[in-house]
Amino acid sequence: MEYQPLEKNDFVHLHLHTDYSLLQSTIQLKRLSAQLKTLGMKACAITDKGNMFGAASFYREMRYAGIRPILGYEASVVPGSRFTRSLAVEAGELAYYELVLLAKNYQGYLNLSYIASKAYTDRAGEGGAKVDLDLLREKSTNLFLLTGARGSALWHYASSRNEERATRHLADLIAIYGRENVFIQIEKHGITDDDEITERIVEAAVAAGLQLVATNNVFYLEQEDAKAQEVLLCIGAGTTLNDPSHPSLPNDSYYLKSAEEMRDLFADKYPEALANTLKIAKNCDIELPIGGSLTLPTFPIPADSGCRTLDEYFEKVVREGLERRKKEFLYPALEAGELKYPIEKYDERLSLEIETIERMGYPGYFLIVWDFIRYAKERQISVGPGRGSAAGSLVAYALDITDVDPLQYDLFFERFLNPERISMPDIDIDFCIRGRGEVIDHVVRLYGRDSVCQIITFGTMASKAAIKDVGRALSMPYGDVERVAKMIPPPFRGRITSISKALEDVPELRAAKQSDPKVAELLDLALKIEGCSRHTSVHAAGVVISPKPLHEMVPIAISAKNELTSQYPMGDLEKLGMLKMDFLGLTTLTIIDDCLSSLRERTGREIDWRKVSLKDEKTMKIFGDGKTEAVFQFESSGMQEICRRLKPKELEDLAALNALYRPGPLDGGMVEDFIKRHRGEKAVEYIVPEMEDILKNTFGVLVYQEQIMQIAQRLAGYSLGEADMMRRAMGKKKPEEMAPHEVKFIGGAVERGIKEKTAREIFDLMAKFADYGFNRSHSIAYAMLAFQTAYLKAHYPAYFYAAVLSHESDDSAKVYKYSSELRSMGLQLLPPDVNESDEGFTPTDDSVRFGLSAIKGLGSSSAKAIIDARGQEKFRSVFDFVSRVGQNAVNRKMLESLIAGGAFDSMIIEGFQPNEWRARLFASINEILAFGQSSWNDKLQGQTGLFAASDVSSALETDLVESAPWTREEMSAREKAALGFYLSVHPLDAYDSRMGTIGVTSMEDVGSAAVGGMVSVAGIVSGLLVRWSKSGNRYAQFRLEDRTGNAKVLVWSETFTRISNMLADDALLIIDGKLENNDGGEITIVASEARSLPDVISRQARNLVVTLPRRAFDEETLNDLYAILASDRGRCDVTLVMPVEGFELTLKSPPLQVQGSKRLEEQLKSLGCSVRWDH
Repeated sequence: MEYQPLEKNDFVHLHLHTDYSLLQSTIQLKRLSAQLKTLGMKACAITDKGNMFGAASFYREMRYAGIRPILGYEASVVPGSRFTRSLAVEAGELAYYELVLLAKNYQGYLNLSYIASKAYTDRAGEGGAKVDLDLLREKSTNLFLLTGARGSALWHYASSRNEERATRHLADLIAIYGRENVFIQIEKHGITDDDEITERIVEAAVAAGLQLVATNNVFYLEQEDAKAQEVLLCIGAGTTLNDPSHPSLPNDSYYLKSAEEMRDLFADKYPEALANTLKIAKNCDIELPIGGSLTLPTFPIPADSGCRTLDEYFEKVVREGLERRKKEFLYPALEAGELKYPIEKYDERLSLEIETIERMGYPGYFLIVWDFIRYAKERQISVGPGRGSAAGSLVAYALDITDVDPLQYDLFFERFLNPERISMPDIDIDFCIRGRGEVIDHVVRLYGRDSVCQIITFGTMASKAAIKDVGRALSMPYGDVERVAKMIPPPFRGRITSISKALEDVPELRAAKQSDPKVAELLDLALKIEGCSRHTSVHAAGVVISPKPLHEMVPIAISAKNELTSQYPMGDLEKLGMLKMDFLGLTTLTIIDDCLSSLRERTGREIDWRKVSLKDEKTMKIFGDGKTEAVFQFESSGMQEICRRLKPKELEDLAALNALYRPGPLDGGMVEDFIKRHRGEKAVEYIVPEMEDILKNTFGVLVYQEQIMQIAQRLAGYSLGEADMMRRAMGKKKPEEMAPHEVKFIGGAVERGIKEKTAREIFDLMAKFADYGFNRSHSIAYAMLAFQTAYLKAHYPAYFYAAVLSHESDDSAKVYKYSSELRSMGLQLLPPDVNESDEGFTPTDDSVRFGLSAIKGLGSSSAKAIIDARGQEKFRSVFDFVSRVGQNAVNRKMLESLIAGGAFDSMIIEGFQPNEWRARLFASINEILAFGQSSWNDKLQGQTGLFAASDVSSALETDLVESAPWTREEMSAREKAALGFYLSVHPLDAYDSRMGTIGVTSMEDVGSAAVGGMVSVAGIVSGLLVRWSKSGNRYAQFRLEDRTGNAKVLVWSETFTRISNMLADDALLIIDGKLENNDGGEITIVASEARSLPDVISRQARNLVVTLPRRAFDEETLNDLYAILASDRGRCDVTLVMPVEGFELTLKSPPLQVQGSKRLEEQLKSLGCSVRWDH
């Protein structure tokens, strides 16, 4: 590419950090290119600290702006070996020094990538990315080296007057890079002693025969951004501006200075240092292979295949695959009259696709995907039916890459791979979550560990997070910062609201900024760091596969979890032609797999999806009733409402809903239009009759991108490849790209007998809906998964929910939700049982039993040990249990959880209640463990007692330690601790009959309430945290849960002062407050008031029934009873029940009326009385 020529008075920044230096620079790439253009700068370097994260994006952004990109790297060089882990350094040395490397050309870039990679991998990610001189020697060609800035070894030696060490250091660098490639940086930041140290550096440069270059070590764009960058450093260090030791740059001069400003600093004394920035820039000319061909690893052709070339082998495998598909699916469908097109069409389409794939050079790509999918299926690892536009390829169908017949569903190959333009294939694959890692391991073994890595991602500072981070750095009171952050509207359909947009849309935020200088500063600083990269993560699915070690092609890194990752994000890797695959772990596949396996093992039933009608009434009723909890892609409340209104009848309806349930169609009224036409409330019309065949399955509404392509083909004579290009042009909304297509479409339509006005109307309609249109291939494939999950839920609900709950057991909120739906479907969720439970949740025909591995403190290995020990013979008692389950699998914590969760309730001795049984088992744990230890010692010594262990254990069971029965509250609390939620007993059970009278909403219903409105909810408190704000005020947060779900409750300081005496874990409260969030995340309520649930319920009671204890009671006890009752006068009548010689004497006392309260109930229970409130 030709760039503007550099002229004498120009200046080039060669030492500049972007936000990819992670919490050190506020410079974002788009703002940088804009500022460079404003300053008239024609070239610029990127030199991020210890990484090349932003190099490819910087390259593209600068080229787009017409600015010469110079790719660099700021290395941290250790004085010894990079492999040394010791923190000790020689006297007079620092732990590491900084120097700058700049790539002259593409080979120089590859050398930079190698060094930046080895800096990570050679140290296995420990202590950050570091290099040494040996590594620099390995790849020293085609690079410029800059040293002398503050932080460099030369600066350190000059400032400590170590001339000998400075001379040796420069000699080392010259020996590595050559004198002509080493430049000495000089900077002027107005810092004390800088000029003197610079003089020494210049003397060292002159003595070594080295050239000078002027730099400014840039960390922010404008001088006024200095404080924002200082705040960013505080965020990174976890400190505040008030901390005297907080990190900072020496002053506010580290900004992107103009050429004039740099001339003012250096022109008089060091004019050659300015000129050398141009000299270096002119010699840095890099062409990255952006948009070039795909770089594929070599696929090994089997020696016994009889094929000499990759194309031959590819065609052989594909045609064999189609013949297999014909036998398994196509011929049976043809005989049943269900095949839409004749078999010949499949052969024609396959030949066309093969020819196109070979011409574009992608047979290797398809074979690579085919190989690892074949590996997965051979090992019974579930693979999704297809994802994205790949489902439109018959080759992919023939290779078992997808399971969607593209002809049957009118899916287009050209939407996936357009023969009329160079386009990269992109096949993303869904795997069962258990098998995904195994498939990746196979790819690593096949292509080499150095040639496969995961893909980096960057977490950025979104609007609310930026405000909160800045607020902490400024030491602003927590409550004040929260108030500002809460003025940012919540994400709308996945789109985060920026600070600037919020200032436009939220008057209260604007007013706060205008009236409060502290809020103004907070928002101004947050605006400057909003969008900056904050940290790195690993992409959930992306994997890169290379034909040679990755560090020879692109920079790589080591993640916090010691995973090999790229330094470039996915988009940059794709543009560089690297082979990227998405290996997605899809829980839905695992759930389907587990459900089918359980059905097969327990009932012998096998489901053949080929024989299941895609219009199955029972399945479609699930959708029509909106009961789609746990149904793939249809679980949200919005989708459920649309399903209830639409009443889907077949797979096509599900595919359409998948495509329509997105912001564009929802906001544009397309969904409403589709529903009315589907229900017959609005006439289905077509502009011309030829459009009916294309739009009939969507009732005349343009839903899919493929429909636009079909219209262009049918009405205007486009090829499908041309039609895909037209669709893309429409989606971009660029007039210069749309204009030629408008002329061509209208001309072609007129030639085929359509009036020009009508043709223009059709073109405008397509252009309007182009960016709303969705990929039909993806919609059909995912509709199939949705159908399968709904089918299993409709026909085998216990088996389906057992599989779902096994995968959601760590999410209490989902377990609440699904267990509630279980009950609504006539099923029960049973407690765990050591004799009945499997490792996961266990289905029967009418219930689901809690899984052993989901019990807190057990885990998978302990659950398997219990199941193995159980074998074919059930445990007869808890003593039998500990004598048979392996010693290493049984411990106190495990027994406590099993007892508290009710896993031994099936062994209950006659006459015991569960609360008494669990209490006595719990009290006997020492004896139980001792018996188990003794039994195992006997086994290890080869001894057996006179009686069988099971006989002894049965006898011991009758001699359990005496213990008071657990109260309802104690039983429910212990059960929750063991299972993660209340199952057989819930603290709210005692109040169920009265909940409807106190005006509270269930957590389940709160989830669909309006955000910002007031709600009243009742539940039990857990996870109470009381904290102090920066201003010294206390506030609290906790979870409030009922039988249907839970919410996070925030109690700010003013409310906390009023209600703090009521807040405690396990307290039963009614919370009144404002609903802050329920949009797909956790429900959040800001409390304004709290009331005791027992007090509210008891105050409504009409009669208090007090049953005295059966033990003897005397006059003193009766006096105490009267004193308690007399202390709380009210309107509730009192009835006393007194056991007397085997009878119960009931006494009513009209004159004595009380005020119901939790305190009164507890006082009566302290005397041994039982209490009942009658309403």
